[in-house]
Amino acid sequence: MAHTNWTLDLGGTPTNEDCAQIGHTPNFDLVNTAEAMLYRAALLAVAGPPPAGIILRIKANAHDFGTYRTVEASIDNDQDDGSHASYIETLETGIAFWHQAGFAPPEFGKLTASDQLASFVVDAVASALRITRPSSTGTFFPESSGPVHRNLTVAFPEAAQRAFPEGAVPC
Repeated sequence: MAHTNWTLDLGGTPTNEDCAQIGHTPNFDLVNTAEAMLYRAALLAVAGPPPAGIILRIKANAHDFGTYRTVEASIDNDQDDGSHASYIETLETGIAFWHQAGFAPPEFGKLTASDQLASFVVDAVASALRITRPSSTGTFFPESSGPVHRNLTVAFPEAAQRAFPEGAVPC
């Protein structure tokens, strides 16, 4: 049997949000990279960690006017334990707005250099963790914040530490 790998382009931002435009957005490469990195984080927030055989990565796409980045799912069908179809469906559905993954609208204008990207993403995820945190009784409002919060905590432990430096990461 042949080894089957395929990819699925998931876009670079939530479907109903503005996005960087080649030739129009100042610091396009930087902003577009940040958008894709945050969208990857947002997809992990709503879909959870990928099952074995699926990797979410940032893909550079060459275009006549320049290179733009999107999130790509790399899928190895030989590792499908039966969970790929529902996970891929969640990824394909994506999100329409940043807030659906617990994110405040990102302030991409604050980015001025590529060495700020990692910290920018960690700060945005830490903010989403604070936004989606449980109440003092351990309940989430809205209820959909619970899975988002848990998924982000697992996927981004550094951001969880930044969000809750006292060590009491609520889950």
